[in-house]
Amino acid sequence: METALIQTILFFLLVAFVPSIIWVIWLVKRSETILSPSSILIMFFWGAIFAVIIAVVMEILIPGYSPREIASSAFFGAVVIAPITEEFAKPLGIRFAERDISSLNDGIILGATAGLGFAATENLLYELVALGQGGWGAFWATALLRSFAACALHASATALTGQGYARASIGGRSWVSIIPFYLLAVILHGLYNYLAISGSFLYFLMAMVLALGAILFTRYSASN
Repeated sequence: METALIQTILFFLLVAFVPSIIWVIWLVKRSETILSPSSILIMFFWGAIFAVIIAVVMEILIPGYSPREIASSAFFGAVVIAPITEEFAKPLGIRFAERDISSLNDGIILGATAGLGFAATENLLYELVALGQGGWGAFWATALLRSFAACALHASATALTGQGYARASIGGRSWVSIIPFYLLAVILHGLYNYLAISGSFLYFLMAMVLALGAILFTRYSASN
């Protein structure tokens, strides 16, 4: 019984986390970064664990906006609240890897890695909900779509803030200089969510194109 339970847990974790890990490996290899493996691991687990916790707590603490209200206003929660809180929480962990930042490329990779860690945990939650509501067909459809679009979105959006962080760190600038990059990340995230939940298949395809295009731009930026 215990063995079966462990195998089931490992199965769901692998389905949710392996796509994000593959994205990280692809980005790191393409960027030719000299970041230490420990910094990459720190950022991934920061995104997967601590950023998720921080984002949830922030949503709960938003004045006059309770979790129940968030649930009843899916559009506002997805398009406004989630981008603001998640894009704030994900790049916070870069502070722990700051000593490794020697180029803008490093900030981009660290941000993208945190985003992919966050995406892995979010994938797990969405896939389990899909399984409960629609069975295995919905589970695999959700897993497939999120392995591409959601992972690409979280990586590229947080990479923007990572680039801003690297600029501030290398140039000795104030943290205020990161804000424009954070706002761009929020806008990208919010636009993706708007398209994804619009209810139109065309809009959903546009969301996927936006996410994949953004991650390709991230990879290009990281390699130049």
